[in-house]
Amino acid sequence: MGAGPRPVIQRKLSVPPVAERLVSRPRVSELLAGLIADHGVVWVCATAGAGKTTAVVQALERVDRPIAWLTLDETDAAPGRLLTYLEAAVGTVVPAAAEVATGALAGRIPHAEAAGLLAEACGDAGLLLVIDGMEQLAGSAEALSVLSAFVRYAPESSRVALVTRVELPFHLQHPSSLPRVASIGESDLAFTPAEAAEVLANAGHTTIDPARAVEVTGGWVTGLLFEAWRSNEHVVGVGGEADPLHGYLASQILRQLEPAERDFLEQTSLLDEVTAPRAEALGLRAAGDRLIALRAKHLPVSWVADGRGMRCHPRFREYLLERLQRRGGDEVRRVRLAYGELLLDEGLHEEAADHFLSLDAPDRALVAAELAIGGVIARMDFAVAERWIAELATVPGSAGGPLTEAELMLAIGREDFGRGGRIADGLAEAGIREAMARESSMAASMMAWCYWHLGRIEDARSVIAVAEPSAEVDALLYLLALVRHDARAGEPFAPALTGSPLDALVMRVHYAHGRLPELTRSPTSSWAAAVSAPWRIGALRAMGRLEEALELYRAAPDGRWSQAWMHGIVGAELMIDLEALDETEEELRRGAELIRASGSIVFDMLHRLIDAKRHLRLRGDPQAALAILDALEREGQARRYDFIAEILDTWRGLALLMSSPDADAVTPLRRAVESMLAAHRILELPTASVLLAEAHWRRGDEEAADRAADCALAAAREQGSNHQLLLALADFPAVLARRLDAEPAADSPWHELGRALMARGVPLDPHVATTVTLAEFGRLEAMVDGRPVRPRIAKSMALLAYLAGRPRHEARREELLEALFDGRADESARAYLRQAVHRLREAMPDGIGPAFESGVVRFQRRVVISADSGRFESLLVQASRLRGEARLATLLEALELIERGEYLPGLDASWVAERRTRLEMQAGDVRLEAAQLAFAAGRYQEAERLVTTALDDDPLRESGWRLLMRIANVTGDEDGVIAAYDRCRTALGDLGAAPSGSTQQLLERLRR
Repeated sequence: MGAGPRPVIQRKLSVPPVAERLVSRPRVSELLAGLIADHGVVWVCATAGAGKTTAVVQALERVDRPIAWLTLDETDAAPGRLLTYLEAAVGTVVPAAAEVATGALAGRIPHAEAAGLLAEACGDAGLLLVIDGMEQLAGSAEALSVLSAFVRYAPESSRVALVTRVELPFHLQHPSSLPRVASIGESDLAFTPAEAAEVLANAGHTTIDPARAVEVTGGWVTGLLFEAWRSNEHVVGVGGEADPLHGYLASQILRQLEPAERDFLEQTSLLDEVTAPRAEALGLRAAGDRLIALRAKHLPVSWVADGRGMRCHPRFREYLLERLQRRGGDEVRRVRLAYGELLLDEGLHEEAADHFLSLDAPDRALVAAELAIGGVIARMDFAVAERWIAELATVPGSAGGPLTEAELMLAIGREDFGRGGRIADGLAEAGIREAMARESSMAASMMAWCYWHLGRIEDARSVIAVAEPSAEVDALLYLLALVRHDARAGEPFAPALTGSPLDALVMRVHYAHGRLPELTRSPTSSWAAAVSAPWRIGALRAMGRLEEALELYRAAPDGRWSQAWMHGIVGAELMIDLEALDETEEELRRGAELIRASGSIVFDMLHRLIDAKRHLRLRGDPQAALAILDALEREGQARRYDFIAEILDTWRGLALLMSSPDADAVTPLRRAVESMLAAHRILELPTASVLLAEAHWRRGDEEAADRAADCALAAAREQGSNHQLLLALADFPAVLARRLDAEPAADSPWHELGRALMARGVPLDPHVATTVTLAEFGRLEAMVDGRPVRPRIAKSMALLAYLAGRPRHEARREELLEALFDGRADESARAYLRQAVHRLREAMPDGIGPAFESGVVRFQRRVVISADSGRFESLLVQASRLRGEARLATLLEALELIERGEYLPGLDASWVAERRTRLEMQAGDVRLEAAQLAFAAGRYQEAERLVTTALDDDPLRESGWRLLMRIANVTGDEDGVIAAYDRCRTALGDLGAAPSGSTQQLLERLRR
């Protein structure tokens, strides 16, 4: 389905031409220019023919601003179309505004909000936007809201002039904006006697009294210019309201023309701009000659394109159109059909569709609508799309084509999965469903998506099975992995985002799999922000970033993607985590209505599972939760979707554990954990694993309990957050307490979790250690529970640094003498060691510092020493479990630690030197690996910095020189390739070696 940008009629974006014998009116021009200078919005409101447009065009000569112009017609009342033209007009003078609004619409940002973004994009350009023909929007509240939003959010330096025949309900909403609005009307535009005298003199009417002419026309500009008072229909003293112009045009203008010339004018009145090729497209022969003949006549037209085309004065054109309509039906229909074909040929498919529909020519309207409907939906003019679909539904050949695909897209966009299922079923009954699926992967995917929501898994699979491979099909296969995952296939393949509506589906599956870091990254465009909002909120919530999630949730307006999901699932879970019972129940109520309208049984089941979670987490009512879970089991659909069955089993396990100490929750929890591990769905894995650990311990299986607890910790680490894990441990702190008892050292991740739980008020004091933080790179400093420790002698800090690296942070006297005093064991060294222990104990809070016990120095209470070097090595272990950008970020975090300076500066003991050397070697390896990852990610400058540093430290790393050669190659530095190779050869030559064959081959390959 063609969903690209629609052609823009450039004539609508250009300042209209004015009559050749135009009379300058400084009075009006100065008035308008002054109002534009002082006011953000200027209304020019007067009857037809009052000279509004001409007055604005003349005033522009006095305005020193970039000018954007837009002339509206009757087809521009659709809000998305209007916004597209607004963007095109503004983009002519503000390049930064290009694609701002259309990009926002692609992301389902509401029209008015997209207009606000477009206005803000104008920046400090000092733009003047003129919109002519505002009366075309009189019946469209949505279109007026688009313009209201643009005006409201326009920068202070911008100006907007609105030209209209009628007053409009235009609301700025902010009273403070009202003083910035000014207007001129009929009386301001009316000719004065002096201006009338100049007009009449230019026309050769020297015998007419200008004052009398103004009196009889009411100063009506068009009436005076066209001598309307000469018509028998004219009412003295009345301007354009009585419209005496038609009589004059008939008697004075058209009467001077040949019948063929009148006929030419009437038939071409359908055209906003008449040129020879366009006139001939309507069936008028020798159009060029006809235009040349008319050029010599005195007509109310403006000549354009060096006299090769003309635009009739609006009032003249209206009169000609009225005369055309008086002709016989067949003749008018012939001309109008030809005009529709011209619109098609000019690529104006949307205009052609509406034109053919007005002629009751559905076959031709279908051709045009199929070409245009993709763009109509892309800009969210759903009312237009729905009207076309309804009016063309019975046209032969419409089923299974672009209109059907568009209707499926509307169903998906509005979360009306029931409608999507009915569309697919209708195609199946007609015997064309599979044919459409083969023809369009997008249509196949949308039908399968709807079937998936309706519980019709086999129908979803059968439709997607016949579709051609594509990004859309990949997205559906990713979705179907939530139904039943083949453990032999490994982790499901995650498709890349493509910019289609199915990106919302991919993100939804990412969320179910717990790929939280990917979803919490800042979006790169307004489209990405809109499409990802529900899942970003959910991911932020799952990671414990509740304030950010709440802020984003409150900022997301209605009308964006996935409202049923947003309120029925995401919003409700967020309120549960915030422990806001009333808000949770309101979100569940609101979500229930949206989910019911969607027809989705998947949303319904998830919504009910969250209701069960509400009873468990906020009400402490496991029996109410079990009633909900039992009902889901009886209905039989939940077990058909693995990811739903996992959540059901998780909350059933929690409900059983809460119900009774004797309840056996192992079976459902083990089933949930095994399924999550097999499919690599880790969103709820920390919770389910903690609950399983508690269930195993109650059964007496301590080994299985420890394995389950370790599984929870690993899942939390992969998620990048301990939030879900801590929520579960807060419910069952004994899981943590038992795991702490099993730890041989006091610096494990479990101790970190213990401190986090204590901060939340969960009592775990017997098991939680005091925290000692030790800075080792570039400086040697210590903190105990956030307070600095400054022993009186330097040897005490050396002692602390040594103990930090020992198991259980203790050491025998002999070890310490060897490490701190180079093996001296005389009385002086022993006394100095006692003094070092004493001074360290003295500097720390009472009851914590080290002391001698049977020849062993150990701390009096359990401590966790968080040392920089330990953190560095821990990050390397963490990075080994990650891939891509996440791995690179973790390695860079580790390097940031070690690059602060020398390890334990000022200490020269042999163990310090050995560890310093080992850390430096590790740092070199890390820099090289990080450089390779940065290179793979296209971050060439960062890759070059990292590998250069690694080679400065160790120039014998030949793989580093090869990477440096590749970086030079991709950045276009041919000399850099050779220079890197030469430096490699020099470095190796110092040892009597030469570059390896692979390095030489790389050089040859890069030089080709």
